[in-house]
Order: sequence, then C-alpha cells, then structure tokens
Amino acid sequence: MAAPQLHFPSQTLRTLLLAFLLACSSGPPVAAQSAPPPATDPKFTPETDISLGVFGQLTPTRTSLQNDDTRDSSNVLEKMQGASPSAGVLGVVHQAFSLWLGYNVNLGYSRFPEQYAQGSSFETNNPYNRPQSSFSQGSIGTGMYELTLAASVSGPRAGRWSTSAQLGAGALFFVPASNPSPYSVERRPTLVFGSALNYGLSRHLALRAEYRGLFYKDPGFYNPYAPVPTSMFLTVTNEPTISVVYIFGHKSKR
Repeated sequence: MAAPQLHFPSQTLRTLLLAFLLACSSGPPVAAQSAPPPATDPKFTPETDISLGVFGQLTPTRTSLQNDDTRDSSNVLEKMQGASPSAGVLGVVHQAFSLWLGYNVNLGYSRFPEQYAQGSSFETNNPYNRPQSSFSQGSIGTGMYELTLAASVSGPRAGRWSTSAQLGAGALFFVPASNPSPYSVERRPTLVFGSALNYGLSRHLALRAEYRGLFYKDPGFYNPYAPVPTSMFLTVTNEPTISVVYIFGHKSKR
C-alpha cells in the first residue's frame, strides 16, 4: 500500500515561513541585552571658583613663667611673644570633586611687628650674693606668607546661602623686614582650619564670610649683633575674612 501523502494548504505554508523570518530577525531576548550605563547625577556640575579677600590678623600673646627655687634662693624667668594686630590679603582657588567634597589652595600675606620680651630675677638669702634682675624686649617687622592646601567640605544650603568647612596643612614663611635675606627667613609648618558662609549674588558672583585659623610655632629670628629674646611658642593666628568669589561655569544644584 502506498504511503499517505501530507498536503499543506499554500496559505498555511506562507504563514509558517513568515513567522520563521520574523523570529530570526528579532535578535536576542530583551533580558539578555546588556543594561544601559548608569546616568550621571543631573543635579551636580563640577565647579571651580576663585576668591579674593581681606582678613584681620589676630595672634594672641603667649607667656611662659619658669620658677627655679631652692631653700636659699629663687630664680624666675618669664618670656613673652606675640604679633601686633594687622590686616592681610587672601586668595583662594577652590575646585569641587563631588556634591560635597573638594579642595582649596590658599595664598595669603600679612605684615606685622613680631614682639618679644624676657625678664628674669634672682634673689638669695646668702649675704655674699646680691639680688639681680634683667629685662630685654624687641620688635621685628615681619611679613608672613601662607601657602596651604586643604580639603573642603560643603555643608547645608538654603536658597542663596551655602556653608563649607576646610582642614589642611602647608607652610608659613616669615620674612623680617630689617634683614630680608634667604638666611633669615623662618619657615614653619602649619595646620589650617575654618568654616565659611557664602551668599550668592548672581550666577557667577558670591560673597564669603569665614573664620580661618593657622596653628604653628612662632618664628625666632636670631641675630648675634642685635640679640632679641625668642621663645617660639605654639600659637594660633585667627583670621576673620571677607571675600568676593567668582564662579566659573554653572553652579551646582541641590
């Protein structure tokens, strides 16, 4: 007996062929496709700004008192060192890395008299030794140059107001006005810290009010021909500052 023959209507064949062609051209399933790269945060635009301001240099006077007493005598030594209040100028370059973190490059200059004083007294019960005392003081006109690098952290914002803080380190260079040779320059490592309040005036301009502090060791200028007592205390220079800020590009949004 002859095998039965299977016949497909021409319409059915065309339908199957069309379905096969569509399946081949549709590509891999959606689940197998690679995920699109994450979109960048549209709320942040890296920004750079520069500022120029004036500050008040306020360095407190440091005093040390040393007593050297025995049963028959008393020896007292007192030292003092400080800087007279003065004004200075400050330039800052700021760049933001992210929405809240960036860095500051600080360049500052101020000039002031560095004040020194030293007094001593010696008293004894020994009738063969007479009491003695001495006092000396001096003042050296000094230019202080600052070069520091600090991490800057952005704080809360509200409308046109914004806040920030900084912490970093660098160097101070003390140049005496009476003998500004390379051998008389005092170099001191320093820590810089502070906080700021900014007010936006326009898209590219702002005002900044800030407190800055410099922690370092007082300079000591040694001159054998004009001896001035030096104590070189650890001290903090306070610098309240007002600056005008220029912002490049677009401001970050929050």
